[in-house]
Amino acid sequence: MISPVDDKALLCARQLSLAGRLAPLSLDWQGGQLVALLGPNGSGKSTLLGALAGLLPAEGSITLSGDTLASLSLPDLARRRAMLPQRQPHLFHTPVFSVLALGLGEPGAVSQAAREAMAALCQALELDHLLGRDFSRLSGGEQQRVLIARTLLQVWPGLNPAGRLLLLDEPLAGLDLHHQLALLRLLKSVSRQGLLVVMAIHDINLAIDWADRMLCLQGGEMVCEGGVELIDEALLERVFQIRTNRLEAGGRVWFMPSL
Repeated sequence: MISPVDDKALLCARQLSLAGRLAPLSLDWQGGQLVALLGPNGSGKSTLLGALAGLLPAEGSITLSGDTLASLSLPDLARRRAMLPQRQPHLFHTPVFSVLALGLGEPGAVSQAAREAMAALCQALELDHLLGRDFSRLSGGEQQRVLIARTLLQVWPGLNPAGRLLLLDEPLAGLDLHHQLALLRLLKSVSRQGLLVVMAIHDINLAIDWADRMLCLQGGEMVCEGGVELIDEALLERVFQIRTNRLEAGGRVWFMPSL
């Protein structure tokens, strides 16, 4: 029996699947949360994100703010959700400020609200000194920060009231620890403003520190979904085939691989 859609949830999926890539799963996630997708390479994280974004022809149903994803036009979908994929198109010889402007969605003069949003993102992600640079000449980590900022502009609270969902496929890839933490602080902040933020992440300890919920996948099947307290030594050994030791200090928990 398929459970009814939770009318209090922002994002609902029922029997969502993609042949050979994702086994049927259902979920109900409210806004104002940061959700971590966990699982080894090839576990289905990117497939799930693509399906939730409406970019993959998955079976089952998805609703966003009560509307079926399949019923939304592409422009409406772009206003409601934003996604950062792992692989981005190459933007050769384009100034960074022009790349950021792509996140605003509409050509023409940039509004004061948009300027303020861009300024806030550039400060949070330390992009001010890069605005006039050629995007193609930036380092991989710098490019990643620019693309994250562009994606965030699409659903930035206060700039786009219709934006509710932010999907990020391994946004920490290529970032040093300083910028990883800066991004996580930013994502936590925007989630507290009502956005549902869903990100694929490989660092288990960062997921425990920053996420409100997690969904763990293995071989295209959902292993578990719920609070991050579900992460334990048995889960890590089952899913990642590693033995770990649990450490606790200062009210925080870490898992370290056993030697």
